[in-house]
Amino acid sequence: MGQEERGIAARRGLARTRAEERPDPAAGAEARLRATVEEITRLDAEIEALSAELADFSRRYERALADAFADLAAAERLVRRLQALEEGLAALAESLRKGGAAAGAAPQRRAQGTRGARRRPPRRAAAREAGREGDAEDGDAGAPAPAPGAAPDEPPEVEPAEVVLKRLYRRLARVLHPDLAQDDAERARLGDLMARVNAAYAKGDLTALEVMAEKVGAGEPPGELSPEERRAHLDRRIATLARIAASLARERERLARSDTARLRAEARRREEDGRDYLAETRAEVQEEAEAAYADALHRLARLGRAARDLSRARSTTMSQLTRRGPTGARRAFDPLEEADIVRMGASRLDRQRATPAARELGRTLEAAAQAAPWEVALALLAFFAEDAGGRPPDALATAEGWAARWDLLKALWAGAPDLPRLCARLPRHLVIGARAQGDAVVAGVQLADAALLAGVRIAMERESVARIAREVLAVLGPEEACAACGGRAPALHLLRTRGLDELNGLACPSCGAILRSYWRYGEADGLEALAPHALRLGLVAEATAQLAGTAIGFQMLPAEREKLTADRLRRRFAELYLAPYEVELSPEAIGVSRGRERLASGARIGAEGRLGFTVGEGAGTTAEELLEVLRARIERRFRP
Repeated sequence: MGQEERGIAARRGLARTRAEERPDPAAGAEARLRATVEEITRLDAEIEALSAELADFSRRYERALADAFADLAAAERLVRRLQALEEGLAALAESLRKGGAAAGAAPQRRAQGTRGARRRPPRRAAAREAGREGDAEDGDAGAPAPAPGAAPDEPPEVEPAEVVLKRLYRRLARVLHPDLAQDDAERARLGDLMARVNAAYAKGDLTALEVMAEKVGAGEPPGELSPEERRAHLDRRIATLARIAASLARERERLARSDTARLRAEARRREEDGRDYLAETRAEVQEEAEAAYADALHRLARLGRAARDLSRARSTTMSQLTRRGPTGARRAFDPLEEADIVRMGASRLDRQRATPAARELGRTLEAAAQAAPWEVALALLAFFAEDAGGRPPDALATAEGWAARWDLLKALWAGAPDLPRLCARLPRHLVIGARAQGDAVVAGVQLADAALLAGVRIAMERESVARIAREVLAVLGPEEACAACGGRAPALHLLRTRGLDELNGLACPSCGAILRSYWRYGEADGLEALAPHALRLGLVAEATAQLAGTAIGFQMLPAEREKLTADRLRRRFAELYLAPYEVELSPEAIGVSRGRERLASGARIGAEGRLGFTVGEGAGTTAEELLEVLRARIERRFRP
């Protein structure tokens, strides 16, 4: 080799050396790509671990506090309902005082009373938004979000390179395999391309396969991959992955700043101080719920005052407000008929047929008698309060009376809630509202519609509901002390006698001693109006005997009725008729008969056969004359 040739060879060798020493333009991009993928893998693992930790804490939080937060939310809803109803009744009363005719324009929040008030979402709701960061400043304001992996801006998942490499290889093989060729030239071309695909797959060159797939998809010949093309493709892929990494970083930060994370951090801080965050939070929420329920009881009392104030305004307005009828006569107009916030109460004299809704309520109460007897008891309280006529029994005239009677009832059933908690979760047939009952406006727990009263009557035909009705009716009397047995309990109302005269009485439920007797004039309402229910349900029993064809009833405790003898019935007649009306007739002159048979003094009355009072032949009078004397002296009470 000559000197010139040796110089050329040396220059070529130097060029190759310099080319080999020159850095590959794609090498840096490959390194950046690997670093980006590693960052994505790290962020993804951190998010998965953090999400699992937060989900576990959320489940523990929910198990420990869900019922407490639900109780608090129910209490707050009850308070808001009472606020809305009280405000509505006050506004309606003020409207009546200002002009009466504006009654229909009174606030139309239908006994928001009941269910219409706008509901603020429970404090847990915001924290429940999966993965969304809450705006509450106090991390204790609600329960943590569940597993936050389903956030709306969740970044796309990055597949492992091996999976992508295999998918691209299979896709290219389906397109470039030589078996797909139509002639030898095409077979040779595809064989060359498939060889390049196999080589790239063997080396794990994902970039080469991606570029080839792009060109094949665009209909371009996949030619040799130049360093510039490789680098351009890597730069595009790095940019895409960088956006994914940034999204994952934002997701990790969002989780770290979420309500759930802040609650978990607070729990850990208290644990380090030897405290139990969940137990402390539960106690705080329960305390707040108790305060809310106490507030609700207070507002129930205020609601009664607002209803009484509306009654006074209504009475004044109705004395002034009239409308002309179709015949030209003027008639009184009740402004509450156009006020949506107050429904009209049921009239005892206007018995409507049972609607489908009423029959459904009857079935509902029958089904609940075993599972939730306290719900049936509350419906019965509402029924008796409304069926009592122009005013409820005194025991149900105030919120304090409702609470006291409910305390007596709930002691009968394990698991029965207190009154405010029950009012906070009323079934759909009950509402907290107001109604016009006779001349009064009454507010509190009531049936959602007056037509539903028929459904309660249907349910009371079933013994399971009747038993609860007896227990409810038994606590509606005034609380009295009994001198005979020393007990103190709600007295049982009964009609000591009816038919010829009507004398009300309050009896000791334990021994049957009469604690108080009194007459009432006019239509019965309140506790006295419920006497037919007490008799029909068997809370009291009655013995009936005729005097000269006129039936006279005597009510007493069932146990006393069972032991009743002819002598005791005769003495009861003498006590309630002969002595009060000063009839000069010896009690011994009165006899008791069953049919035509005169009963011995010690004979049990029993339940069969028609009983009658007889007057002895030597008494100087007859049964017919005795009846007329008694009627005349009874009528004398009503004369001025």
